[in-house]
Amino acid sequence: MAIQTQDAILLKKKDLRETSLLLTFYTRNFGKIHGVLKGARGLKARSNVNPLFFSLDEIVYYEKKNSDFFLISKCETQKTFLNVLKDWDTLRAAYYMLELVDVFTEPGVTSEEIFEALSNSLKLLDLKKEPSSVTRLFEIKILMALGLWPGRESFNLTKGAMSTLSCFEQEEWQVSSKINLNKEVSKEIKGITSKIVLDSLDRPLKTVKMFQ
Repeated sequence: MAIQTQDAILLKKKDLRETSLLLTFYTRNFGKIHGVLKGARGLKARSNVNPLFFSLDEIVYYEKKNSDFFLISKCETQKTFLNVLKDWDTLRAAYYMLELVDVFTEPGVTSEEIFEALSNSLKLLDLKKEPSSVTRLFEIKILMALGLWPGRESFNLTKGAMSTLSCFEQEEWQVSSKINLNKEVSKEIKGITSKIVLDSLDRPLKTVKMFQ
């Protein structure tokens, strides 16, 4: 593979040896990638690498011979969603979204819809939109992108929940993101999305167990 420059969002980060990091990104055009970033830690860490959670990054990477991991040569933060870190419920929602994308995607399978869902959701959380409303919208959008959403007609819902799901399914982000769910509707939709997620996995999500 030739050298690639991509918009990317960090999903996971792990220390590797003394100065390197093992990273998982979701990119706009190539989906999920695993990569090694050398010289990112220690006293002599390079200045052009800065892998942060809850940010939009530009990464440069290329294929590493005889390995399933790419070599990431550059990681520059384009936008940091700082407000995500300032509220516990917002932070919990953001970590949940990162894990949901990670567990439901395979390396090399491209979905710009998933990238946009994650990117737009982080932007909404940074704008201090109500976390549960953003989370429900994110869940619907990503389940639709994955082909796991059966459609609102499959459920026996209240009028409020049905109207909300209709908007989430059919409208673009600019419209659907303006909806603020009340507690009853949010709980009703969460019951549906949580079951679909749980039924699609062989284990509970770590963030769900961690933040209970």
